[in-house]
Amino acid sequence: MVPATKQRARLGDLLISRGVITEEQLAKALEVQRRGGQEKLLGEILVDLGYASQEQVLSAVAEACGVPFARLTADILDPDARDALPETFCQKHGILPLFRVRDVLTVAVPEPANVFLVDEIAQAAGINVQVVAATADNIYQMLEQTRAEDRTAPSADELAGHWQAGETLERAGEYEAVYGDWPPEKIADLVLHEAVRAGADAIHLEPDEKVLRVRFRIDGVLHVVMRPPARLAAGLTAAFVDRMGLSGRTAAEPCRSARIVVQGHAVQLHLASMEGSYGPRTVARLIREEEASRPLEKLGCEFKLLDRYRELVAGLHGLFVVAGPRDSGVTTTLYSALGDLDPVRLNVCTFEACIGFHLTGLSQFSPATCGVAERAEAVARLFLQEPDVLMLDGVMDERVAAVAVEAALDERLIFAQTKALDAADAVARLAAWVSGDALASVLRGVLAQRLVRTICPQCKAPYDVPAALRRRLAETVGPIEGFSKGRGCAACRHTGFLGRIGLFELLPMEPNIASLVRQGADAERLRDAARQAGHPSLWMDGLNKTRAGITSLEEVMGALAGCPGREEAVEPVPDRTCA
Repeated sequence: MVPATKQRARLGDLLISRGVITEEQLAKALEVQRRGGQEKLLGEILVDLGYASQEQVLSAVAEACGVPFARLTADILDPDARDALPETFCQKHGILPLFRVRDVLTVAVPEPANVFLVDEIAQAAGINVQVVAATADNIYQMLEQTRAEDRTAPSADELAGHWQAGETLERAGEYEAVYGDWPPEKIADLVLHEAVRAGADAIHLEPDEKVLRVRFRIDGVLHVVMRPPARLAAGLTAAFVDRMGLSGRTAAEPCRSARIVVQGHAVQLHLASMEGSYGPRTVARLIREEEASRPLEKLGCEFKLLDRYRELVAGLHGLFVVAGPRDSGVTTTLYSALGDLDPVRLNVCTFEACIGFHLTGLSQFSPATCGVAERAEAVARLFLQEPDVLMLDGVMDERVAAVAVEAALDERLIFAQTKALDAADAVARLAAWVSGDALASVLRGVLAQRLVRTICPQCKAPYDVPAALRRRLAETVGPIEGFSKGRGCAACRHTGFLGRIGLFELLPMEPNIASLVRQGADAERLRDAARQAGHPSLWMDGLNKTRAGITSLEEVMGALAGCPGREEAVEPVPDRTCA
């Protein structure tokens, strides 16, 4: 899509002249863009607001760039042109060679104004290139129909027709009967296709003596989706590596990462393999672009908490900590926090144990990219890049904490992730690494969080809880008119839940808390002070979301098991089995 700074006014004028949008709708979209710090392009905002379709916007962008717009169909594709560019190159950039006339190759692209991409295509093809604009969904559809490696094999959609979400093929023999002897590349495409369609966060390939168990992690829960023969374990892992465009690197590498396009979605794929007794055990984590860049408002933060958080970081100096255990959504929250900043005015950098997703306008680093074994040394070197804002994700230890506190004293804003039970526990853990005086001086606040599954709206139904528990909850959060849970349906894979939302607790570094930190107070004293100051706990946020019918009581209790404060909120439930 055309950069907003060059095409904003002309794009709006074109869409108005075509009768797609009105003057009022354009003004509204421009206002939304201004409020968002111009991080989103005008066309993207018009699509988000429902004022125009992606095709209408891209058609206008193409006209503004002097590039034809096309709706791709199979009959305009020359099969010989398909081999002009490597398959992995086309998948990585979401492009499609259409036909070649003499020494000019015509290629469909989703971003006609991206001159750097056009140059890269010409270099890869070795001939002159001209482009036509087409939507990413349209290009992806044609890519699936014209896969170069096996033109006679069925597409992922055709294969997927044999397997519906929620089905499990129990035995390798059933797999052979349904799918036949398809090459690993096609099965890898099917698995990726279905994982994205199902909204999976990760794909697990687990070989046993006879079968390869393929599981998807959806909303934090693993589901078996197929059991092909164990002989496919190495082939599928190699196919994933090839799909990522990393086939030239050794399969023994412990972790690989690449950006690919699946079903028109930009996906960051992280692949980790370890050789086991029956072959490589592989986990592929999937991070979709729309999830990595979600605004804080859509993560589940209530508005009062969100306003207070923004007050704490508005000065762009000090240390702000996001705390939570594994799979609590901390990285998404950190990315969303960075999305509130202006990367044009500020130098924003990240140092991450593994770069989750490549964010536009930011400089991202990891131990692998820095080539420095010691994390604290890498962070110290990173400050030579003069960042105004630095995000530390998955790298915090005693030495890194000391460097981060020192940098925060130097009028920088540091976002840091740490593992902790709740906000008070995070402060106490940091105080064990650095002096209480220094920490109290730079710490702006701590945001602790967990993730809970949300009740499926398709099968949501009321249910009863014990009367004693109902009375206890009424005393804690007020009367609850009714409790809800999902019965289970095809839309939620019969789990009763669809999607996840965050539970949050914000602890600002107010004078009374800072005084306790300087005194070396433990987590329990910090926790009591936070409650006396009126800062709700994770448990209170969970109960409020239960009260609103967003999640179930059992889900909150399962997600916060072991988190302090339960005895203050709810009595034990006789049956703690999650819905």
